[in-house]
Amino acid sequence: MSAAGRSPYTPPALLLALVTLVVCALGWYSYRIADGGRVAAAQQQRALDEARLRFQRSGEERDLLTRYAPEYRALDSHGFIGAEQRVNWIDSLRVAGERVGLPGVQYQIGAQMPYRLPEQPQSMLAQSPMTIELRLVHEGDLMRFLRALAAQRSGVFLLNECTLERLAADPVGGGQPNLRADCELSWVSVPRPAGAAQ
Repeated sequence: MSAAGRSPYTPPALLLALVTLVVCALGWYSYRIADGGRVAAAQQQRALDEARLRFQRSGEERDLLTRYAPEYRALDSHGFIGAEQRVNWIDSLRVAGERVGLPGVQYQIGAQMPYRLPEQPQSMLAQSPMTIELRLVHEGDLMRFLRALAAQRSGVFLLNECTLERLAADPVGGGQPNLRADCELSWVSVPRPAGAAQ
């Protein structure tokens, strides 16, 4: 082909194509960088939102702890929070019997088991069933004994049932026991939360 037949616009067309390719590549690269920045910014925003939520919840938990700390301490000192207090319970039975003037208190304590509440079947409460046998001079001794037992503050108990039986056909009198009371009660407690102060 002769020099006269060559197109004078060939080099500028190649240059234009080359510039177009470079601009497209730079545009694609810029888009990728901007897209990565958007993803990173979205991740940072999510992390910031989660941190704010955790901070807000920690403040609410702190407020709850501050608000209910006196009640928690009272329940703790009353023997409701933590492990079973069997030795304290037995000592409280003895002291309550002495205060009421009962000749002796017979008892049996069963193994600790979950305490099921009707409205909360997954309750954290535990119960230790106890049966007690008392010799009473009259019916009022039973209520006096239960009040004296509660006054010991060695735990929380629920009275399930009591039955009274007369020991003799004729009252003996003279301060001698005339009745036998058989009662079932449950010592109720809740395990101490993990990490809580003893």
